[in-house]
Parts: sequence; structure tokens; C-alpha cells
Amino acid sequence: MPVFPNNISLRQLRAFDEVARQGAFAPAARELCLTQSALSESIRQLEDALGLRLFDRTTRTVGLTAAGQAFLLDVRQAFETLEQGFQNLGDLAALRRGKVRIAAAPSVLAVLLLPVLPALRARHPGIEVDLIEDSAEGIAQRVQAGSVDFGVGAAHPAGGDLLTQPLISDAMGLVARLDEPLLQAGWLTVADLAQLPHLAFVGLTTDTAISQLLASAPGMPQNLLQTPLRLSNPQLLFEAVSLGLGVSIVPALTARHPSLGLQGNLGFRLLDEPRILRRTQLIQRPRRALSPAAQLLFDALAAQVQTLAQFEGITPD
Repeated sequence: MPVFPNNISLRQLRAFDEVARQGAFAPAARELCLTQSALSESIRQLEDALGLRLFDRTTRTVGLTAAGQAFLLDVRQAFETLEQGFQNLGDLAALRRGKVRIAAAPSVLAVLLLPVLPALRARHPGIEVDLIEDSAEGIAQRVQAGSVDFGVGAAHPAGGDLLTQPLISDAMGLVARLDEPLLQAGWLTVADLAQLPHLAFVGLTTDTAISQLLASAPGMPQNLLQTPLRLSNPQLLFEAVSLGLGVSIVPALTARHPSLGLQGNLGFRLLDEPRILRRTQLIQRPRRALSPAAQLLFDALAAQVQTLAQFEGITPD
């Protein structure tokens, strides 16, 4: 167990260091803006607390004892460590340094978080960012464990008492090749989807929040819920649809994923009936404030949400 006498103060250690540096009480007192008697009293209290003499005093000189010489090395090393600690805190407060770890769904990473990083890096090059793709359950578990600063995704029972803050809502819609007639329908309903053959659907794996949301929505056709092909992330899903393996239902935010545009032959339109909303939230541990760097990234994320509100089916919460 560390031993540090309660009656030793930083002021006394600073006085000890300055007397050792000056080799006399008078100039040390002037440097510290103390009276000589107050300085002498601080040294006396320090020696009493330690149970050792630190200085050999004569009428003209003050010299360190052997114990004082050894202790001075430790005190100065401690001062250097403290100084570095204060410098580190100053850098963090001024956003010159810092590290942020965020767990989020794939579409959130691609559409909300990645686009804000170029401007952030230009203004704060010393901030490191780790973006971790995970399912709703995995995001909640990472936040619970404290391995990330915050999560962005759907609420999950694994979150327990985690704090959630609404961020953005987006509506479900059809993603298909441009030659799919349903993309041009005047009114798109789940009844229209029920007419498609079983093999016409591609889905996301059942551990994703999107699949779970569709499974809980009323009136969803079985041919959509029991799809023969499931993939773990939107990029793979869009590639499968592009190859003609079927159509899919995804949220509007997911449809903004860059890989949808890269396919070139895909389109997206909202489902008119029923209107199914996915709600994405900021997820935090209770009683744990965001660091300055994490708060900076969250503020940039919130601004990106406002930018995306121009697209149909996406609404800031």
C-alpha cells in the first residue's frame, strides 16, 4: 500500500526543492514570495513529518544531508511527473490530443461518422479515432464494458441501465435493381412484396437490428422474413442485390451507404404502408461524462444528422 504522510504538502516539497536549489533560505524565500521565517517553518514541519533531517545548517550555509540528497532526486522526479500530467490534461482540454472509440452499426459508421472525420482531422490532427462495427447487442455490451466512449445504434436488452439519447429516425424502403417495376409503383405496400417469389428476397443476418425490426413489424410477408440468403452488412447486401439475387428492405439511412451508389444499377424507394421506422440512439454508460474529444466527435455527428435530414425518410430526433 502506498505510504504518503497526510501532513506533508506540495507547498512544503516545493520549499524543500527551492532551498536545495538556492543553497540558502533567504534567496529561496524571495523566489517563493515567503518570509524567511515561514519558509523555515515549512522545512521544519517537513523534517518532523519525515523523521529525518534534510539540511545541515550553519550560520552561513545550508547543505543537504545524505537523506536530503536522496530525497531531492525523488521529489524532482515527482515534480516532473506532475508537470507532464498537467501538460497532458491541458492538451486534452485544448483538444490537442485524445482518443475516441465508438461502436456503431455499419450504416452509421459509413453515413454518419466517416463523413465528419476529414474536417475533424484537419482541425484536430492529434485526436485518434477508433470506429468499431458491431451489432446492436455487441454495441450495448461494449458500452457496458467501458471499452468504447459511446455507441450509436438501436437500443438492445443487453444494454440494461445504459443511457440512451434519440439521434435519428429513418423509414424502411425497398432496394432493388433499377429495372424492378416496384421501384416505380405509385404506392408501395407489403402486400405488393408478398406477391414476389420466395427466392426474390435478400436479407441481413438475424443478429442485426434491421432484421429484428422487420421481424417485429406487423403484417410483414413470410417470403421476406424467411429469405434464403442473409448477409452480415449492407455492403454485401447491396452487392447481392446488384448481382440479381433478389431485392431487400433496408432503412433510408442504410440506403445512403456509399456502396449503394457504387453499384450503379440500384435504386431505393420508401415503403408507403406500413411506415416502419428505425430509431438510432446515442448509447452511454450512466454517470460517465464524455471526454472533450468524444464530445467533439458527438457534436460533429449531430451536425451530420441535420445534413442528412434533407433526404426523404430521414428525420433528426
